[in-house]
Amino acid sequence: MGALAIKNVTKSFGDTHILKGIDIEIESGQFLILVGPSGCGKSTLMNIIAGLESPTTGEVHIGGRVVNNVAPKDRDIAMVFQSYALYPTMNVRQNIAFGMETRGVPKKEQDEIIARVAKMLQMDHLLDRKPSQLSGGQRQRVAMGRALARDPILFLFDEPLSNLDAKLRVEMRTEIKQLHHRLKTTIVYVTHDQIEAMTLGDKIAVMKDGVIQQFGSPQEIYDQPANLFVASFIGSPSMNFIPCHLAEQDGQLGVSLQSEGEARFIALPQAAKLTGSVGKKVILGIRPEQFDVVGEQGLACKVHLTEPTGPDTMVLTQLNGIEVCARLHPREAKGPGDTVRLQPDVSKAVLFDAESEARLA
Repeated sequence: MGALAIKNVTKSFGDTHILKGIDIEIESGQFLILVGPSGCGKSTLMNIIAGLESPTTGEVHIGGRVVNNVAPKDRDIAMVFQSYALYPTMNVRQNIAFGMETRGVPKKEQDEIIARVAKMLQMDHLLDRKPSQLSGGQRQRVAMGRALARDPILFLFDEPLSNLDAKLRVEMRTEIKQLHHRLKTTIVYVTHDQIEAMTLGDKIAVMKDGVIQQFGSPQEIYDQPANLFVASFIGSPSMNFIPCHLAEQDGQLGVSLQSEGEARFIALPQAAKLTGSVGKKVILGIRPEQFDVVGEQGLACKVHLTEPTGPDTMVLTQLNGIEVCARLHPREAKGPGDTVRLQPDVSKAVLFDAESEARLA
């Protein structure tokens, strides 16, 4: 069994069901992201792993042993909170050492661990400062240092970057990833930020309403989302969803796309296995970067709005009466009111069932 295994875990508060049968297993050294919107149950699941909440049913295994009835202090875990949770009257050295003091770690060993952790987190020069004398990023480093001093089986990060500004979030994200590469530790990380999920995780569990919608690698979830929710949640800007009907032309299944009164049949290799489904309502999912600017073979699309981002320009137009976004090179993008001819990369497009919202084929 891996470093962490969650087996059919449920959690209810009275008649309110928060978690509805969660199954996850990760190996030692993997970085697991629990991602989803507010209220999806990810923090509740984290608290169950930490022992701060008890599951209604199911089992939690850490390091090969069932820990349902094991106190948090005996689970061999370390947790980094969103709020830092530093002691304001203690300096950085004392904050990092506090847990070791309570466990009776000898002073000499404490000093060695503090020196190692401070060097790792580039905090050597901050050890005598109080939390009030530190920036937000430095306080988060102290919180991480306190966890690293434990050398546990499992690290738990509960939205640790939520209180930081945008620039600092990017810097701390890089530091956490580098730290994981150096230490090869097992990490469970809760976030609602899909960019953090994509950049940090080896495995991602996308959650909604207490259910894991999809569990897999970041690239797998990005390229092959299990359903409409996952496809809309992962990716920035979000995937475009275009309502269509399956049609057949020259023996090939595909969809018809319309813009500015012009219609083009688009053959879809993904629809090859959906024989007998002509006329079926489907949703075509195309990510903004999967549009190419082409010649006369492309669909004439009127530009409604442009959003320059520097390396790319987001172009908003319409297909089948739905607003879509295309990520184009600035030299290819045109201004509002102009027409650009677009061709979707059908090899990367995704088809969803219009009723169940599950990915087809």
